[in-house]
Amino acid sequence: MPPEVEIPGFLAQAARMLLGVSQAWLWEKSGVSRKTINDYENGYRLPKASLKSSIRAVLEGAGAHFIFGNDAIGVVVYAAAGAGSLADENGTRDLVGGRSH
Repeated sequence: MPPEVEIPGFLAQAARMLLGVSQAWLWEKSGVSRKTINDYENGYRLPKASLKSSIRAVLEGAGAHFIFGNDAIGVVVYAAAGAGSLADENGTRDLVGGRSH
């Protein structure tokens, strides 16, 4: 996704969930308050551009790839990427249950 395109809060939340990280982790890494992150993800507030850029930079640094097209937007996180040990030794992770298998 081009840097000039701002990601919506729900997409930041999706990236965070796919990475398997908490709002607290994102807060610590980005310096953006937990309340602001929560409000942004839930559509209650639009933070300043600089705060959204910080959130995006941290998520992308952790392995999130934002996709922007004519008819769709989304986020992809590859199994080997991420903020921690998101994948097991085989590169798989159960994203629903949070367990590797």
